[in-house]
Amino acid sequence: MTNGDGWIVNLGRARYLEVLDLQRRLVELRQENLVEDTLLLVEHEPVITLGRRGNRTNILSPLAELASEGIQVHQVERGGDVTYHGPGQLVAYPVVHLTQRNLSVRKFVHLLEETIIQALADFGIQAGRHLQHRGVWLSKQKVAALGVAIRRWVSFHGIALNVSPNMDHFRHINPCELRSEQVTSMAKILGKRPNMEEVVQKIVGRFVELFPGKWREISPTEVFRIIKAEDQTA
Repeated sequence: MTNGDGWIVNLGRARYLEVLDLQRRLVELRQENLVEDTLLLVEHEPVITLGRRGNRTNILSPLAELASEGIQVHQVERGGDVTYHGPGQLVAYPVVHLTQRNLSVRKFVHLLEETIIQALADFGIQAGRHLQHRGVWLSKQKVAALGVAIRRWVSFHGIALNVSPNMDHFRHINPCELRSEQVTSMAKILGKRPNMEEVVQKIVGRFVELFPGKWREISPTEVFRIIKAEDQTA
C-alpha cells in the first residue's frame, strides 16, 4: 500500500455491531499494510454506545423502554462517554494509518472536526469547536459528536453528524455528559431536511481534501471480498 491511497465505502444503513466487526478487521489488515486507508460511511439502526469510560448513569431510560423503541445498547473501545446513533445521522469511520500519514492523534482529531466544519459551511452553517468538549458545535449546541480509538497507530470509530435524526431519541441519554437539549441537527438549523446523498458528497469531498491521496469509491461487496481473500491466505 502506498501512502495517501484510500477507499471510500458507503455502507448505507447497517447495524452497529456488524460495522464494528468490519472496522476491527480492517484495522488488523491495515496494520499489516494489506488494505488501504478506508473511510466507512453509514447510517446506523438506533443504538446507544458507551465509550471506554462511559458512565451508565448517563443512560436515562430503562433498557426495557429502549428495547421497546428498537434502541440497542453497546459498550465499545472508543473515547468519549455516551452517544446515540440512528437513521438520519451520518457516521464516518476512518480506518487510517496515522504514522504513514505523519499525523499525531491530536492533529488527526483536529482534521476530523475540520472535515465536518467545512462540510457544514458548504450548507451555509457556520459551526466550530468547543473549548471544553470534542465534536462540532453551533454556539452552545453540538451538531456532531466525535470519539476515536487508535490501535497500533491505526484509527477507527469516528465522527457522527446529526443530519436529520429522530431528536426525541436523545432524551434517553446525557450525550457525552451533556443535556439532550444541547444537541442539534442540520435539519433543525436549516429548517428543512437536507438531502443525505448531498451531505455524503460534501463530507467525502472535504475529507479527501484534508487527507490527500488517491481515494476511490468501492462497494461494500468488494470490501468483504478483499477481506475474505486475505482471511483465506492467512
